[in-house]
Amino acid sequence: MVEYFIRRPKFAIVLSIIMTIIGLVALLNAPVEQYPNVAPPEIEVTTEFTGANAEVLRDTVATEIEKEVNGVEGMIYMRSKSSSDGNYILTVAFEVGYDADKAQILVQNRVNRAMAKLPDEVKSSGVKVEKTASNIMMAVMVHSPAQSKDGLFLNNYANMNIKDELARVTGVSKVRNIGDMEYAMRIWLDPLKMASLGIVPEDVAAAIGEQNVIRPAGSVGAAPYATQKSPFQMVVRTEGRLRSTGDFEEIVIKADKQGKLVRISDVGRVELGSQQYIVKAMYDQSDAALLAIYQAPGANALDISQGIYAKMEELKARFPQGVDYQIPYNQTEFVKVSIAEVIETLVIAIVLVTAVTYLFLQDWRTTIIPVIAIPVSVISTFAVMQAMGMSMNMLTLLGLVLSIGAVVDAAIIVVENVERLMEEKNLSAMDATVQAMREVTGPILASAVVLFAVFGPVTMMPGLTGQLYQQFGITLSVSIAISTINALTLTPALAAILMRPGGPRPGKFLQQFNRVLERATDGLGLSVTLMIKRLTLSVIGFGVMIIAIIMMGYQMPGGFLPDEDSGSFFINVELPQAASLARTEQITRHAIDMVLQEQGVSSVVSAPGFSLLGNAAASNSAMMIVNLEHWSQRKEAALHMKAIMGRVQDKLSTIKEADIISFFSPPIPALGMNSGFEMRLEDTLGRSPKELAQVGDTLMAEAMKHPAIDFAYTMFRANTPQVEVKLKRDKIKSTNVSLEAVYMTLQTYLGGLYVNDFTEFGRNYKVFLQSEAQNRSDASDISSFYVRSLDGKMVPLNSLIEVKDVLGAEAIERFNLYSSLMINGVTAPGYSSGQAVAAMEQIADNTLPSGYKYNWSGLTYQEQKAGNAAPIMFGMAMLFTFLFLVAQYESWITPLAIILCVPTAVFGALFHTWLMGGDINIYTQVGLVLMVGMASRNAVLIVEFAKELRETKGLSVIDSAVSATKLRFRAVLMTAFSFILGVVPLVIATGAGDGARRAVGYSTFGGMLAATVLGCLAVPVVWVMLQRMRERFGANSANKAPNLQ
Repeated sequence: MVEYFIRRPKFAIVLSIIMTIIGLVALLNAPVEQYPNVAPPEIEVTTEFTGANAEVLRDTVATEIEKEVNGVEGMIYMRSKSSSDGNYILTVAFEVGYDADKAQILVQNRVNRAMAKLPDEVKSSGVKVEKTASNIMMAVMVHSPAQSKDGLFLNNYANMNIKDELARVTGVSKVRNIGDMEYAMRIWLDPLKMASLGIVPEDVAAAIGEQNVIRPAGSVGAAPYATQKSPFQMVVRTEGRLRSTGDFEEIVIKADKQGKLVRISDVGRVELGSQQYIVKAMYDQSDAALLAIYQAPGANALDISQGIYAKMEELKARFPQGVDYQIPYNQTEFVKVSIAEVIETLVIAIVLVTAVTYLFLQDWRTTIIPVIAIPVSVISTFAVMQAMGMSMNMLTLLGLVLSIGAVVDAAIIVVENVERLMEEKNLSAMDATVQAMREVTGPILASAVVLFAVFGPVTMMPGLTGQLYQQFGITLSVSIAISTINALTLTPALAAILMRPGGPRPGKFLQQFNRVLERATDGLGLSVTLMIKRLTLSVIGFGVMIIAIIMMGYQMPGGFLPDEDSGSFFINVELPQAASLARTEQITRHAIDMVLQEQGVSSVVSAPGFSLLGNAAASNSAMMIVNLEHWSQRKEAALHMKAIMGRVQDKLSTIKEADIISFFSPPIPALGMNSGFEMRLEDTLGRSPKELAQVGDTLMAEAMKHPAIDFAYTMFRANTPQVEVKLKRDKIKSTNVSLEAVYMTLQTYLGGLYVNDFTEFGRNYKVFLQSEAQNRSDASDISSFYVRSLDGKMVPLNSLIEVKDVLGAEAIERFNLYSSLMINGVTAPGYSSGQAVAAMEQIADNTLPSGYKYNWSGLTYQEQKAGNAAPIMFGMAMLFTFLFLVAQYESWITPLAIILCVPTAVFGALFHTWLMGGDINIYTQVGLVLMVGMASRNAVLIVEFAKELRETKGLSVIDSAVSATKLRFRAVLMTAFSFILGVVPLVIATGAGDGARRAVGYSTFGGMLAATVLGCLAVPVVWVMLQRMRERFGANSANKAPNLQ
């Protein structure tokens, strides 16, 4: 079959052109993203209960909804938060790869079953069920550069004219206005005036409900007709809902017998205000509207970014004077720059591999042949990637970079063998190619099968980690498969056409290179001979290397994915419990001033009143997103994100009024905003939040003593100053006051009562009743509240209740139906995330009292689910490689000579990673797996020829080993240095995404270098040992490789 392509070269060329064109089309249409969609789909259930505290929300809403949702098909866990601002959020996480649309429908059906049991206020507010992502992909700031517009105007302009437009951009999951100051008709009541007039909140609410209504009025002249047909039919219009503050001020609450009217304006003040006064957004130091853009599962991030920018430019043309927008935070900027960096690395690697190939082949005609294999193999791979639904991301592109050195190997073997036969046997290019292909087809297929065997187990790994490995494994396997096809079709066809016997005379530099290479070859032969004669010392040296591998593997820190300079980092500000929003805003503005002074910082987005770590409103918290200048302006080490963040943290630590934490976003943003481990402590017996907090504090205190844990913290607080109201039930009964009246008074004056809606600007907004601020600034102000008894008397509320200061929880979290708190932790330098998690588990097992348990969530859950996947994967790669080689050589002994040389590559990979200060993460592990294949591939070249010399030419075992090593040394060096120089750009990478590139570069560069230097010494020594054993104890020539022609 191979000879067919040699005789018909145009057929082979056309085949390669077609493959390349198809791949090019796929490349131009390939979706681009940082990482593939590996995050588990999440469904979010949200509602609000105005005026309710965390305990009320938990008992009336959370318990009912979660009882129904629990156990829904595909669910892995659920978590919820009930906040004292009346907001409830339930997030249901599903298995990786589960259909998000199906998950949403299943959760919606479960929530519908719980609706009948929910409070009426919750039903009227509505319960939303939607697909969501846990990370903010982009932040759009609508602001007034001259500060001519206030935050209320900006937020409502954004809601009415921008938010819905952005939500319709393809791929957007949702748009959230953080600090949403949506319009509301605010009726600020004066409790003393109301009491003097004998009016209670129920009267005001009833009056509004009665007079702010919309009802259909039908039409006149409609069929059926009375006596004769009416010539006209006209719709009857009524006044309907009220619209202005003046309309609400004129609402009549009551009229006495003398006809005197009491209106809302007599007992309070009406204002078009905000629905909430808990969170606000700022851009640097000015008020703004902050629109957070969330990516839908499976959507293309770059397409979303382009759509958002295009839509904002379109909308900007209609902005009122004094309004502008900025997009200070955009994750896709990092994606675009990092992908561009990898593509640049790809191009540099191709150039370097071409240079190495020419250096060894020393003829441009010969060099063209293997170099053509690079674009054909790399570009054609995109066609298969598209067919398998894969995107162009960091993993697939790095896989292609690693494949560059490998895809030329097979072609180099062909041209090197053709060149040797033309010189040794004086054959024509055509005859030499035919003869060469008969000799090397077996080794080419064997080396390809070795790499397939390596990555076969990788593509079958389950879970999130498995999906990440699959991106590498499939990309490398496909590119190598195509390069193998190329080596058996296009390469021999071109060799027969382009190669010439003799070739051009090399220049002085190449002559000098050849002399150096010849001396190195002779030196290698002597070294191998010496090592065979000193076999005991060689075995001891091999044992020392194995011990070094074990020690490095044990002592080197581990991780999931490396931290990256993503162009922005986060800051969480937390003041003492119950601190007011005004205090939080003051501290936040001070922190912003300090951050903006730091070199390399371009802007700061902030939201006082919003906790980034808690993902909920909290008056004592603030979030900040610090956006850095473009990577091209931050090439100095001092301007790397880690350095800037360290200096910013040092500055902010001088602010003693608040706890301020700076942190990276996680490597895969779709898995949440927090990096580090994520533990859920659960109370299975329903004890108080205070007891749960105490157990959590004890657990964290013990954790902080462990060397593997640098820091552990929780955002759960059970010591927030609160006011407890106890009812004097006997007094309430004796004064003929209803409990409902007491609760209604407290809810309306302190928490706010949602009455109904009004229509303005083409939208519906809520109407709220609440006491004026000066009447609820302190617990003592409750004394100004009155309730009306059933016989019409006004009774002071403080005579019916007891008020005292207590401590309680600002928000209550639940995990899988149990009350819980989340503990976040940071792994100490020098330790792996797995070691930190194991330490936390051991501490929890020894510390937790009866009735408490723990679970993992987020990225930690996925890591734990993967378990010891990396060692298993590495072991499976070794096993599969060995088994495939056994099938190839029909021997159990000969493959051992190849497999036992893999430790040289592992040693080099680990040593170089340790030397460069790296850790063992997914990229390192993929590099190690690749080294199994590449080291085996090198060994195959030597072992194949040693066997042939021993079995066909009758050389001694030692002479066969030494001769094969010297004979194949040039080919081994050529393929090895093609790979080594191909990954050099990864080793020295800088800028966006340099963490990933360096991680994979460290392991592959060191591994291949050691596999070449140490492997060329170890392979013949090991083969001699095993061959002697085989000949002494085994069969004669059962080792003979099958003819694969």
